[in-house]
Amino acid sequence: MSHTSLPSRMSISHLWGNNTTNSRDQYIMYMSLPMTTPSPSGSYHENIVSDEQFHIIKVVNVVVISGVLSLFGVASNIINIVVFAKQGFQDSMNISLMGLAVSDLFSLLTTTLQSICVNPLFYNSELPFDPRDILYLTASVPHYLFVKIATFITAFIAFERCLCIAVPLKVKTIITRGRTKTIIIFIYISMSLLIIPFCLGNRLEWVFDFNKNATVLKTTFTAEREMLEAITFLTQGVFATTFSFVFVLCCTIVLIVKLNSKTKWRQATAAKSDRAAGGVGVKDQKVVKMVTLIAVIFIACSLPSTLLFLYMVIDTDFRIDGFYINLYHVLWSLAFLTETTNSSVNIFVYLKMSSKYRAVFMKIFLNKQEK
Repeated sequence: MSHTSLPSRMSISHLWGNNTTNSRDQYIMYMSLPMTTPSPSGSYHENIVSDEQFHIIKVVNVVVISGVLSLFGVASNIINIVVFAKQGFQDSMNISLMGLAVSDLFSLLTTTLQSICVNPLFYNSELPFDPRDILYLTASVPHYLFVKIATFITAFIAFERCLCIAVPLKVKTIITRGRTKTIIIFIYISMSLLIIPFCLGNRLEWVFDFNKNATVLKTTFTAEREMLEAITFLTQGVFATTFSFVFVLCCTIVLIVKLNSKTKWRQATAAKSDRAAGGVGVKDQKVVKMVTLIAVIFIACSLPSTLLFLYMVIDTDFRIDGFYINLYHVLWSLAFLTETTNSSVNIFVYLKMSSKYRAVFMKIFLNKQEK
């Protein structure tokens, strides 16, 4: 597949990265070739990331590291869900953190499925489907959906803590339990609706494969797929990703600045009361610090994927079927790894910074009382 044989740079479906059924089939065929096969895009393509380097990085990042990390993350988020359920939902923050844990759990379950599907030992076995073909609809898209849900829940949590600092005496009346539940449910529903256009253009069907002489499960496409995928890429990939990232970044900066200023004020006045820091209680300050750390981890882990989405708008060769196909997958495997990390490590933040979480955790899983 030479550079000149690729679809036009102006094709609207290039925004999402899949242009024609043939291009997807060529990509799948290319993925199944031995590592010694010459690069389909010529020597320049191979000089950036060779086929052998690509396969090694794919196995290490997606199969090994992300696979192991996602299994840990699944276990840690199940623990988070159990602890939050045991704590109850009298506090609106617990409702938000429960929503975050559920979205993280499902994103990591799909990560585990992706790790299995791209494992050569799995996709080279005799199966009534090509795991790499159905991977897109069964794992990649659901993974992306739940990552976006977790992103907007994180943004809401950061915003709620900003209100806690800005209007500490009114925040309980502004962010109630009922409103929090409504917002979390709205995030789940709205993000799911935004992915519908993509699902309308891509579907799983049983198709007769003449090469295998058998009926296999394959991804098929509708005539409107190019436009539908372009809409999904722009709404979910570019606008939603950029907006949520910038929103969390701004809220985190506000939280850090306010925390520093209130800490200096408290030290200067040597106030000892629970409401010393400008009306913000000591317990609320601890929650603000915990949320700030969660937001900082999110920003660090989401930065690679945010930059990649923006670069895809600028460079039409940087696509799943573009000129830099190997480089595309290597960079996205690294972003995929950071997303997996972000969904897996919150348990350490809770154990370190939340005494209530730590006490319930120790009682349930270690049968101990916190000293």
